[in-house]
Amino acid sequence: MRLHERYVTLLSLILPLTATILAVYGESRLDLYVSMFALEYLILTALHSPLDPKTSRMLNAIGAVLFAVFVVIVASKVVEILYGVKLI
Repeated sequence: MRLHERYVTLLSLILPLTATILAVYGESRLDLYVSMFALEYLILTALHSPLDPKTSRMLNAIGAVLFAVFVVIVASKVVEILYGVKLI
């Protein structure tokens, strides 16, 4: 199996598995789902990094957006814990 095929296969297996596990545990917070998906995407992309340059640029752009969303979620949770103010 080639590198990009393994990457797509793992991504298509792990993301639904995570959603299923979180749903089984009764989790309904959207921020947890988004955070978990972003972390899994970033980890899998880092593990399968030697892709062709065009694909790497596209995946890096997607990763940057997901990382920014993750940082916003974490920052809002920190503000909520420290100040008791819910931002999102």
